[in-house]
Amino acid sequence: MSSYSRVIHHATSILCSNKGSLALQQLHRKVFQRVEITEDDFWYIVKKCSRFVAVRNRERTDEWGTDCVIVAKTSLRLCKNYTKQDCRDCQELHLCKYFVYGNCRFGKGRKQCKFSHDVRSEHNYTLLRECTLHELHEDDLFLLLLQNDPTLLPEKHTHTKYSTGRSTTD
Repeated sequence: MSSYSRVIHHATSILCSNKGSLALQQLHRKVFQRVEITEDDFWYIVKKCSRFVAVRNRERTDEWGTDCVIVAKTSLRLCKNYTKQDCRDCQELHLCKYFVYGNCRFGKGRKQCKFSHDVRSEHNYTLLRECTLHELHEDDLFLLLLQNDPTLLPEKHTHTKYSTGRSTTD
């Protein structure tokens, strides 16, 4: 693994274990504990790598980097069709979304879940390896998916019951 790849992998792991984001200086300090890299080189990698996005922390910062938060990104998504036959050469993960949420009621000794709970299946592992996410801990991977895959966001309820018993639409 090149030093560039090692920095990206380590920074991704750190971000995911810190709820998906950290201040640039904090992230650099944590990466520097394992990989020796200058702040300028680290900032260059963070800016150029599609795995990260830099977000300004305050509106009035003149210089990027001094006051920004780095957020981990991925293009990987969960497949919606893998239990059907429409899924040849699929480039999305075959996982139960409730397993990713951490609350699948199946697969705990009761009834078998019809969706996969195997992050390391041949299909999933190939995709994770292509995206260099195969070494992430499962919880870190799930956090990364949850913060990047819009289909994993909670569903919007169109009706809300109030104490009057009336229903309104958002």
